[in-house]
Amino acid sequence: MAPTDMRATHLVGGTSLQRRHITGRRTGSPKERPNPDTSAMLPFDMKTSIFTYILVNHIYSIVLGITWYRNRTRRWGIGFFFADFVFKSAGMTLACLRGALPPVISIVAANVLMFSGTLFMLFGMARFLKVRLRQRPYGLYTLLFTVLYAICALVYPDIRARIVIFSGMLAPVVAHTAWLVYTSPHKNLRSHASPAGIAFALFAVVFGVRVACALTGDPIASYFHAPITDSFLTILCQVLSV
Repeated sequence: MAPTDMRATHLVGGTSLQRRHITGRRTGSPKERPNPDTSAMLPFDMKTSIFTYILVNHIYSIVLGITWYRNRTRRWGIGFFFADFVFKSAGMTLACLRGALPPVISIVAANVLMFSGTLFMLFGMARFLKVRLRQRPYGLYTLLFTVLYAICALVYPDIRARIVIFSGMLAPVVAHTAWLVYTSPHKNLRSHASPAGIAFALFAVVFGVRVACALTGDPIASYFHAPITDSFLTILCQVLSV
């Protein structure tokens, strides 16, 4: 075959291929349509999210520690905020070491530290807003939480009950914190704390929903293998903390 014939055949074939390609794109038979490979989608990794949150909390602890040290003579409540992040960071770190540490430390002590951290946030907000707050009732409240949580962790292990106790007893704390923000008599301080007040109000809603989901949702195998709803609420708590 002459070179001209070869070129003609190539051009005709190319035109035919292009025509089939264009026709295929227009008609789009099911075999030719691209389908997303659902098997390639990455599963939700709760551990990575928790580890990231712990790292962020440790960074916040360092920043707040430096801030508190430089302003320790001023009564702004920064010391309580610093204690909040330190206790939460320590509690989450212990919780992630479950299996390497006994349950009384990795479960009970870890959650008591995180619970106490939220109380320190309440105390710090009261100090910042210059509102008098009795702290002794919250000490008894923490003792009650510790006893109930220890029973559901060591005596009658039940992760669903622990979620109800943890979130159910934290909801009034964060709701009280939001209430302090919006009832403070100091208008200028209230305006500064208003975004935090919104976050605490949302915290109260999330904790309430988490209690409802724990009571009515699917069985929970472990904290790192919780249903997607509870995992989503946990991630939402992390976002609100930031």
